[in-house]
Amino acid sequence: MTIKKTKTGWQVDIQPGGRGFKRYRKSFKTQGEAKRFESKVRAIVDGGETYTPPKKDRRKLSHFIEFWFQVHGGSLKDGQARRKKLHYLCDLLGDPILLTLKPSDIAHFRQQRLETGKTPNTVNHDIGYLRAVVNVAIRMDEWKGDNSFSAVKALRLPENELTYLSNEQIQRLFEALKISRSRDVSLIVWLCLKTGARWSEAQTLRSEMVRNQSVTFANTKNGRSRTVAISDDLYHALKAHGPSVGRIFRHDAYEAFTNALSRAGITLPRGQRTHVLRHTFASHFVMNGGDLLTLQKILGHRTLQMTMRYAHLSPGHLKEAVKFGPRISVDTSLTL
Repeated sequence: MTIKKTKTGWQVDIQPGGRGFKRYRKSFKTQGEAKRFESKVRAIVDGGETYTPPKKDRRKLSHFIEFWFQVHGGSLKDGQARRKKLHYLCDLLGDPILLTLKPSDIAHFRQQRLETGKTPNTVNHDIGYLRAVVNVAIRMDEWKGDNSFSAVKALRLPENELTYLSNEQIQRLFEALKISRSRDVSLIVWLCLKTGARWSEAQTLRSEMVRNQSVTFANTKNGRSRTVAISDDLYHALKAHGPSVGRIFRHDAYEAFTNALSRAGITLPRGQRTHVLRHTFASHFVMNGGDLLTLQKILGHRTLQMTMRYAHLSPGHLKEAVKFGPRISVDTSLTL
């Protein structure tokens, strides 16, 4: 048995049965791995057993997607939709044998997705979903190899400015909502603006979740329920609007909201149409002196980092730039 250095690492040359028996060569990234493998084979042979190299794992990526769904994905709120998306991505990759999938293959796949017009954010999510599948297999001891998806770093994304409505725009929006044929849209908008609820959380709110001058959102993005206090007038409006049991808003009001924005002359960045209401609540909360920890609880953010996106709107934050900046005396006549 010998170990020698190669261009790509270290190679172990083994003939376990001695002269005349089958010979095996196996390469490793490090010398330590090569030595451990040599010791393992030597112990097997010295014990009187015959060394048999393990068969290569020929299972395809689709197999591990199904395993992920069985042990983890099936319990997720969007498990079925995620499973369908994963199989779609798997087909685009050609359903490769996981053992043969290299980071360069994934990087090439990512570039192809970008060239078809997918946004960097979407592509990052795609790779992240696939990475999670292999991570679960590794954690459950179903897969012994590396996770090639982990070697491909996420694309860096520019931080988009979160748009929020001014008081004047809010007034214009409600004027536009007055002539809407939807009997639900105005109250949904009001609820979002006063609680920071996502549109889907407000649209699917049930009467049973409005009690004790507060509203509880159970059907949330991260699966965690949260309760927010509301004003008397909003509380009574919600109680009077829907049935005593079941969904308060029976009809989808998204299109009615879109039309009202257009009538009000409000133009928003792509992807922020309904989310602007949540951003508006958070932005005004901070500008009016609310603290970030309370805002985190109201919005249901898992980490404070997500809530910190609104920190720059704090009056104290703005004043600190003047208070703690360099103390410089300048002859203003030189700038005139």
